[in-house]
Amino acid sequence: MTEVHRIGRRQAWQFAVVPLRRVGDELEVLSTAAHAARAMRFIERVLGLKPRVRLVSEEILAEALMQRFHFDGLAPRGLLPGRVDFGAFKLGDNGE
Repeated sequence: MTEVHRIGRRQAWQFAVVPLRRVGDELEVLSTAAHAARAMRFIERVLGLKPRVRLVSEEILAEALMQRFHFDGLAPRGLLPGRVDFGAFKLGDNGE
């Protein structure tokens, strides 16, 4: 299993990161300016790789997350630093 596939759905939404590809010891990902620092720490600490972040808008990141890490029956209303808001369902730092 590659590092790209080691990022699960919960982690992708929690850290607002969509993996693209591994380049040597770097993992190229999509994130937003508001979420990039958390995404980078996650990649370094959990995956042990150097992050290469491509900054995109919140709308583009939300669309990429929905395409790659879809939650059935849920559509995000917005990404906020530290959590993802699905209305009644909130996924925060502790996974709740």
